Amino acid sequence: MDRKRIILIVGDTETLGYFSRELAAYLHEMGREIFIWDVTHPADSISAFEALEDKANSVLVTFNFIGLTGEGQFGGEKSTIWEENGIDILNIMVDSPIYYYGLLKHGFRHLSVACIDRNHTDYVRRWHPETENVYFMPLCGNEPIDGENPIPGIYKGQGHIGKYSGSHLADRDIEAVFIANYITPAGITDAIETADREYRDFLYDICNQMIREPALVLEDTLYKCLKDAFPDEPDEAFPEAMHHCVFVDLYVRSYFRAQTVRALVDAGIQVHCYGKDWDQLECAHPENLIHTGRMMTSADCVRALERAVISLNVMPHFKAGAHDRIFSSMLAGCVSLTDSSAYLDEVITPWEDHAPFELGNTESIAEAAMRIRRDPDLAQHIADTGRIKAQENFTWRTFAKSVDSVT
Repeated sequence: MDRKRIILIVGDTETLGYFSRELAAYLHEMGREIFIWDVTHPADSISAFEALEDKANSVLVTFNFIGLTGEGQFGGEKSTIWEENGIDILNIMVDSPIYYYGLLKHGFRHLSVACIDRNHTDYVRRWHPETENVYFMPLCGNEPIDGENPIPGIYKGQGHIGKYSGSHLADRDIEAVFIANYITPAGITDAIETADREYRDFLYDICNQMIREPALVLEDTLYKCLKDAFPDEPDEAFPEAMHHCVFVDLYVRSYFRAQTVRALVDAGIQVHCYGKDWDQLECAHPENLIHTGRMMTSADCVRALERAVISLNVMPHFKAGAHDRIFSSMLAGCVSLTDSSAYLDEVITPWEDHAPFELGNTESIAEAAMRIRRDPDLAQHIADTGRIKAQENFTWRTFAKSVDSVT
């Protein structure tokens, strides 16, 4: 039998659509037949899908269960068109599996899951053993865009990825950039204000523990705290309970983002923050925080990275994985300033291909940035070495090879 057709979905979440288009380009390059479902044109997509021959010889490759959450154009809650047509599913989760309890428990036929963190892989295997296959697929980076060279039927107006086209660090006009949204403390706590006090205190206690000990693994910590609080509950009750504790992830993630950006701007580093609500961050030197206040497409983010000397990353509880910001920054030829993880410790080298800091240690954050500022030769060496390493190891071509091997 011929290799299976790959179905990818675009038009839902912009970032995940960008990932899908990058995957499509490289899987097409590898000789796979590609079918793109555009959710913004459901009638056209349904018509084109219905015209496909041998639908069962296909694999849906989707992110965060897009196409599987009961959207009408995909068949509804009880049965999807993928299941009705015998289509295999590879769902790539780019967030913690605690967010997807209901979907992982749904019992989709022919479902395999790829996780971007080894801890997530362990979690799914432990708590959702009914999942057919579980893979570890660490994220990669978005490459700089090289002109308008669309692949017919796949890229549809998005510039095709190409070789590095960035400038020397000395020619860049942004000292540091951080591409992420800020959620104010009030914006997070409002979500649980109607809950009873005992439950709120329980969640805040976990948050405070994770802030004191930044190396803690989110899923393991939630399980331990719940088990300590409810020792008589059977283990099978805890995955749903962990799902109801996503507040902890949001609160702690936002805390460390704010702490890290504040440490830089108050140390005299000018940081351009691309994302919502950074103008609400309280800091001693707000003049050093440049808030764009506009929504950014993934292509815009790559262009911003190409203008930056330093690109900040704060890991969102990926203690055995990586965020795409790290590798996108390396590919764009800037210095990736990031906290680490067990996976990153295996694949990149501090002060050789990236600049490290210790999460929660504001002095280490400022010191790392100042070292880059003081030593432009070191900065350029890190940027150049990081770009080469990322081009060789951390592109969507590499990720597509992993997808190709399991589909």
